[in-house]
Amino acid sequence: MSCYQSLIWIFVLLIAIGSPTGASEEAMSLFAQGVEELNAGQLDTALETFKQVTTIVPDFADAHYHLGLVYYQEAEFRKAIEAFNRTLELLPRDVDVLIKLGLALHKSGDDDATDSLARRAFYEQAVKNYQTALEIRPHNVEALNNLGFAYQELGRFEEAIAVYEEGLTLNPDQPQLHANLTTVRDLQAGIYSLASYRHYQVGLRSKRAGRTRAAVAAWKQAIAESPKYLQAHLQLADLYFKRTEYQLAIQTYLSAISLVAENELSQPAVIANIFYNLGNSYLRTQQLASAISAYQQAVDINPEMVGAWANMGSVLLEMERFSSAITACQSALKAHTTALSLGKGSPVSPSELRIIEFTLKTAQDLKAGAYTMQAYRLWRQGISAGNRGNTSTALKLWEQAVTLSPRYATAHENLVWAYFNLKRFDDAIQAGKTVEILRPNPQIAQLIIFASELKAGKYPFKAYQLWEQGRRASAAGNLEQAVTLLSEAIATGPKFASAYNTLAWLYADKLGTNLAEAERLARRAHKLEPDATHIHDTLGWVLYKRGRYAEALNAFEQVIARAPSNPEYRYHGSLAAMKNGQSSQALEYLTEAIALDKRIVQRVQTQNEFDAIRFTPAFRALVQ
Repeated sequence: MSCYQSLIWIFVLLIAIGSPTGASEEAMSLFAQGVEELNAGQLDTALETFKQVTTIVPDFADAHYHLGLVYYQEAEFRKAIEAFNRTLELLPRDVDVLIKLGLALHKSGDDDATDSLARRAFYEQAVKNYQTALEIRPHNVEALNNLGFAYQELGRFEEAIAVYEEGLTLNPDQPQLHANLTTVRDLQAGIYSLASYRHYQVGLRSKRAGRTRAAVAAWKQAIAESPKYLQAHLQLADLYFKRTEYQLAIQTYLSAISLVAENELSQPAVIANIFYNLGNSYLRTQQLASAISAYQQAVDINPEMVGAWANMGSVLLEMERFSSAITACQSALKAHTTALSLGKGSPVSPSELRIIEFTLKTAQDLKAGAYTMQAYRLWRQGISAGNRGNTSTALKLWEQAVTLSPRYATAHENLVWAYFNLKRFDDAIQAGKTVEILRPNPQIAQLIIFASELKAGKYPFKAYQLWEQGRRASAAGNLEQAVTLLSEAIATGPKFASAYNTLAWLYADKLGTNLAEAERLARRAHKLEPDATHIHDTLGWVLYKRGRYAEALNAFEQVIARAPSNPEYRYHGSLAAMKNGQSSQALEYLTEAIALDKRIVQRVQTQNEFDAIRFTPAFRALVQ
C-alpha cells in the first residue's frame, strides 16, 4: 500500500502565451529578461522584473502569468491566485492558466486556510477551474488528475475515483494516477481517514525539508487518527531507523507487521521489506538471534531478496555458525545471479557484492580452521582503527591476529600495507614474502618491489605517493588531474618506472592522445625495468595504438612467453594479430585468453577488430 501526493505539474514557459500587440520594445525586453531570471532560479529578481513589465503594459497577459509562477514558487499562494485571476481576465479560456490557478488554490487550501470551511472553499473553487479547463480541453490528463485530488480533499471519493480512472484510460502508464487512485480507494474503504492522510502528507513534506521532528509528530498524528494506517507506520519506522532510534524503529516495524497480519494484505514485496528493515534494526541493537529470525522471514516471503540473505550471512558469521553463514551467502549470490539472468539488473552494488563474497570466503576459511575467530575479530578491529586514521593501533591489532593465526593471509596483507606506509620497508618486504607463500597476490608482489626500490633509495617516497594519487585519479575518471600527478611523480622520481608506465598507459588507452610521448614514456619505463612484463605489455599497447601492428605483436609475443597464464596479454596479442593480418594466430590467442577469463567474451562480441572472422564457425563457437 502506497500513498503519494497528487500529480501537480508546474512549468516555466519559454515563449509568451499572450503578449499585447502594443507592448513596447522595453517591455518585451524586460519580459525576456524575467523569463531568463525565473529559469535560472533568481526568483526575487524575476518578481521585480515582471512587476515592472505589468506596470509598463498592464494588459500583458504573459507577464501576469509569469508573475503568478514566481509567487507560486515563493509560496505566496494568495498573490499567485491574484496574478492568475488577472491573467484569466485577459485570456479567459486559457487551459494552462486555469490549471495553474487551481494549483494555487490547492496550496492555499493546504497552507493558508485557517479552518475546514475555508479549506473547502479553496478546493471548491479549484474544482470549478479544473472543470472549466476540461470543458475547453476534455482530455487534459493534468486537469483530470488535479480535479481528482480536489474531489478527494472534499471527501467526494466516488467522483475522484471516476476522474482518476478517466485519466488512466488516456494515460495508462502514469504512476501517480495509479497511486492517487489507490489512495482514494483506501480513503473510501476507511483504511485511514482524510484527516490522517493530510497529517501523513505533512510528514512527507517535513521529511523532504529535513524537519525530522515535525515529520515524526505528523506521522504520530496520522496514526493516532487512523491506527491501521500502514504507510504511516512504515514511514515513521524508517525515520526512527535513520535517526538511530533503533528500539523505537523495532516497535514501529512490529506494529506494521501486526497490521499486515490483521488485514491479510497480499503484498509480498512490501511485507518482505518490513521484515528486512526489522532485521536491520535488531542488528543495530545487537539482538542477533532476532535479526536472523527477521531476515529468515523476509527470504521465506521473497527468496530473491539478496540483502536479507547477505545480512543473515554476516550475522551468522558473527555468531560462529559457519555452515549456516556459508549457505546464506551462497543463497545471496544465487539470488543475485538469478536477478541478472532475468534481466532485472543488479540487485546490489559492486561493493556490496564484494562484501558478500568476502563474508562467504571468511566463513569458509573459519570453518576450515585457516585462522581463528579471535584472530578475525582482531583483524576487523584493526580495519576499524585504520579507517579512523589510527594506524599504530591497527598495526598492533593485525600483529596480534597473525600471532594467533600465523597463516591468516588477509591480516598479513594488511600488515604489508601498514609497514609500507610507515616506511618500514624491511618489515613490509618480510610480511610480503609471507603473503606470497600463503596466497600469492600481484598487488603485494608489486608492493614488495616498491619497498625494495625505496629502501635502496631509487626514488623518494614522495614520488610513490604522487603515483598512487595519480593512479586513483585515473581510476576515478579525473584524467587531467591524473596526468598532472603522474608527471609530478616522474619529476620527483626520475628513476620510478611505474610512473612512466602508468602515464604512458593513460595517454594510449584512456586519452588516445600524445602517442609519441606515450611511446617515449613506455620505452623509458622498459629501460628502467626490462624484466617487468606489465611494462612490456604497455609498450606493445602503445605501438598497437600507433598502428605499428607488427612491432606490437612482437612485443605481445614476448610478454605471453614470459607470462603465459595472463589472459589480458593474450587478448592484446589477438588484437594485434588481427590487425597484422594473422587471423589464425589471433583466434589461437583469443581462444587461450577466453579459457583463462570468460569475461573477455563480452568484449569481443561487439569489437569491430574481429569482424573479418566474426561469422566463421570457430569464432562463433568461441563467443556463444
